[in-house]
Amino acid sequence: MSLSGLGILIIGEAGIGKSSVALELLHHGHQLIADDIIDFSIDKHNHIIGQCPPLLAGLLHSRELGLVSIQDVFKPQSWLSKHPLHYVIQLQKNSQFPSAIKPDSASYSICGQSVQMLSLDINTPASLHHRINTWLTMQKQKNQPEITLQQRQQSLMATQ
Repeated sequence: MSLSGLGILIIGEAGIGKSSVALELLHHGHQLIADDIIDFSIDKHNHIIGQCPPLLAGLLHSRELGLVSIQDVFKPQSWLSKHPLHYVIQLQKNSQFPSAIKPDSASYSICGQSVQMLSLDINTPASLHHRINTWLTMQKQKNQPEITLQQRQQSLMATQ
């Protein structure tokens, strides 16, 4: 998927809802690169490029809806044949995440390169779309709220 120009690979076990998330993201104006199978390569700038195999071009398979022609159901520009990869989103069921101010950073290896990864529990009430977009916005920002909180704590402790 391409979300506001960022290449996102959505991974998870079969039937967890990857295609459903892709449909939700398409309805919000984002673009599909490939569904189920994607070819990765490294370009001359050492970027990971995800490319849709020609057989699956412009198609998304949903267990509930069957094959969806992205360009017929959505706008023609809703499908791209290839795109650089920036992040990986892992969908999980009933995951136990530690209650931390800043979760541990995880990564996923593709073509021998490490890609930053976010794991999301599909059973959390907030929409996956909103959680993914929030995390992507956080990745773009230079401020670090954990450091701000730590500085505030230190300041409060110094005045007591």
